[in-house]
Amino acid sequence: MLKINNIKIKGIGPIKNLELNFDEHFNIICGQNGIGKTTILDCLAQSFGDNITSIKRMAGVESGSWNINISKNGTNLEKNFTITTFHPNENRTQTRGFYDNSNDIIVFKTHRDITYQHLSSLSTDPQKTIHQFAGETMHGSLPHDLKNWFVNRHLWSAHKDHLDEHQIKNINLAKECFNILNPQISFVKVNPNTNDLMLNTPNGEIYFEYLSSGYKSCMAVMIGLIKEIEFRYKNPSKYIKDFDGIVFIDELDLHLHPEWQAKIYEALKIILPNAQIFTSTHSPHIIQVANAKEIIPLTLDETNEVKLNSIINQEYGYQGWTVEEILTDVMGMTETRTSTYLDAVSNFNTAIDIEDFEKASKYFAILDAMLHPENSLKKILKIQLTGISAND
Repeated sequence: MLKINNIKIKGIGPIKNLELNFDEHFNIICGQNGIGKTTILDCLAQSFGDNITSIKRMAGVESGSWNINISKNGTNLEKNFTITTFHPNENRTQTRGFYDNSNDIIVFKTHRDITYQHLSSLSTDPQKTIHQFAGETMHGSLPHDLKNWFVNRHLWSAHKDHLDEHQIKNINLAKECFNILNPQISFVKVNPNTNDLMLNTPNGEIYFEYLSSGYKSCMAVMIGLIKEIEFRYKNPSKYIKDFDGIVFIDELDLHLHPEWQAKIYEALKIILPNAQIFTSTHSPHIIQVANAKEIIPLTLDETNEVKLNSIINQEYGYQGWTVEEILTDVMGMTETRTSTYLDAVSNFNTAIDIEDFEKASKYFAILDAMLHPENSLKKILKIQLTGISAND
């Protein structure tokens, strides 16, 4: 079992001084653009790599550093990393991370596009070394071999005793992944003439690659996780639900419809009940459904220094917040509504204050047309308007 307990970062990227403690299962890093979400993920993931890193110190300081504390099979271990270079090509560090545990680390960066791939033949699984797993802590796992793995396992599963118990469970779960996000989509078969994955949809049977980029991005993670587990654990093999290592996913919500953003969060909990997951997100929908202990909200203080946002409710997180409230107070958006709407509200309030019924009526009509039909603000505005009408 491998878990990360905490990290202390000083002078790395946009982060001057920050300490974070982590949940043993799910950690969602959120905040405005440029605040250091990916920097934190990189520091964590590359703590398990070789002595090469893509991490840069903060501009204007002589060196940056981070200290990471992990738990391996119940024993706490600690390492310090120092970065003195800044130029993009100068990416060496003298500290080797927890290199021997890099096979227990799976990293997904933002390159998760799946384009059509013609499989004229099938290849065996790549025989990766610990050095390659260490390299993936920096570059991430790629989806280019996902189709080959899936077709390989599907075909061999038809032959008795060719796949072991864990491999059978893994390919069956991979097939189920297709309809976790959308129950109307399901795996049908592998086309015997082309080795293509065929899916059943409301529009009929189609190639997997014909689905939306968001759907494929989810599969690149969900099925990609199963594939990576099989590449890492051969003798013995491992069922993905038994994996107790660490997974990093940069921008979990990438390309996803809002409804799917919450679903992939729930799906990851189902297929990885024993792993520790770290992700960054811009999605208020993921933050809305997450538990308070899983959310790591970052903000800038009055000195422009990155720190934890204390506005989070420690019992319920942001479960009662609106999307707009999360966008402004967690993601740092200054205003999500148009100037036309804001001007109408301002002019209406001014008219109410001076009891100008004609002017208030004009702007009430504008707001009444702009607001959602069920928005309770409509009733409040109407009550205010009626109030000054009664005074005439």
